[in-house]
Amino acid sequence: LAREAKVWSHLSHPNVLPFLGLCTLDSVPYLISPWMENGHALNFVQKQPNVDRLRLVSLAQVADGLEYLHSFKPQPVVHGDLRGPNILISTSGNACIADFGLSELKTDTYETNYSTPFIVAGNPRWQAPEIIRAETTEEARRKTTTDIFAFGRVMLEFFTGKVPFFYFTHDAMAIAMILNG
Repeated sequence: LAREAKVWSHLSHPNVLPFLGLCTLDSVPYLISPWMENGHALNFVQKQPNVDRLRLVSLAQVADGLEYLHSFKPQPVVHGDLRGPNILISTSGNACIADFGLSELKTDTYETNYSTPFIVAGNPRWQAPEIIRAETTEEARRKTTTDIFAFGRVMLEFFTGKVPFFYFTHDAMAIAMILNG
């Protein structure tokens, strides 16, 4: 949670969900952001079949937000878990990239305190094949290029209205398909 707050609190862009703060209730920390009444992008697209999907996902909003993250100074921000449920839609219909739990500032190596679950985390249906095939933690590292791969899967998700590999009921089946090419 501290890593997520550290990264997210420095970001400010119309297509990145705003970070409002951190609070603790009953000893449990919470990250605070504006409420997004329209929910996540895939749900929005399914409920609004006539929405301009090009404006919403590929040409303008998510791409602009991702470009902002990848060109962030002093170090690019790698989202690490870009997928429909992590793109929220504002009341005005704008897409906002959210959920920075797997995000990190791009550096040469992983922080030594990253746990194995953090390194291998993420949803395989959106992950680049090189992450799934990785044999070392360095090979499994999320990069701006793997975010771009995930963005391609997000576009597929938006235009079909279905998650990648929707015909597989279990992620393990999708992983096997990816590993087998």
